[in-house]
Amino acid sequence: MDNHISSRALLHRREVIKSNPRFSEAIIEHYTINDTIYKKQPLFYKTMLQESRFNIILSMCCFIFGNQAESVSEIKELCSRYKIASPNSVIAIITLLRTTGRIKTWRCTEDRRKTIIEPTQKGLDELKRYMSGAFSPVNILYPAFNINVNMLDNDLLRNNFFRRAAEYLFRGVTFKKILPEVGLFIDKDGGRMIMLYLYLQAIKNKTAHGATIDYSSSTLAKEFFVSRIHVNRIIKSAQEMGYLKARGDGRMSIYPAFIELVENYSGLYFAYVTHYINFVPKEKRPVTSMIPTV
Repeated sequence: MDNHISSRALLHRREVIKSNPRFSEAIIEHYTINDTIYKKQPLFYKTMLQESRFNIILSMCCFIFGNQAESVSEIKELCSRYKIASPNSVIAIITLLRTTGRIKTWRCTEDRRKTIIEPTQKGLDELKRYMSGAFSPVNILYPAFNINVNMLDNDLLRNNFFRRAAEYLFRGVTFKKILPEVGLFIDKDGGRMIMLYLYLQAIKNKTAHGATIDYSSSTLAKEFFVSRIHVNRIIKSAQEMGYLKARGDGRMSIYPAFIELVENYSGLYFAYVTHYINFVPKEKRPVTSMIPTV
């Protein structure tokens, strides 16, 4: 399998990852880490993990750590150029990150019209915590690779990581393009976590025809700090798409199409991550020249 930048290469990478015997274990690890982070700051993460907002933050990391931009105006211009977000959306995210202490901004001494942006130590530490939810599952899939989230402490490795992230993001090769149907979950506040939660409940009782699980919109709303109405809307949309059915008796039928959707999403997520760290998943011992043992 090659390491080219294309939807086809990414989907090939996804299928190799899905064939890994520890794939389900990696999904569980990914959810467990993200759930811990989410529960500590639910009001922040239920908003920031919504796909369009997440892509703005990923873009900012690519611009700043990839040495493509350092000012707010440059980031707004580049987000517009790559059709990632409007200037107003970028400003909204920057304002939130600044007020919560994750970034700092100041006027450029050489050009007062420019506002310089830089991550704080809190922001860098949180980046590592969040990325552990990506790195640790890849370690489960390919333990011989010995990936460590501390690589993000190294300026060069961090630069390379986000430079490679930009290769897909700035070509528009996103979940919206490759797997648009998953948008009914990941485009909603808290939807990504709700989707993974339902999946993990389902695989505990999986049969050839799907699974039946306990279900309460109130419980899900409380679990992920969203409204019951919000949960009901997500479930209604998923039901209309034929992924599941709320039976009205405190139970939910999960269909094979939903399980396949989540596994395609998870495999694609790990495919992106392995590209970012410059590693081509193979059945044999992985080889890379980028990441040292740290």
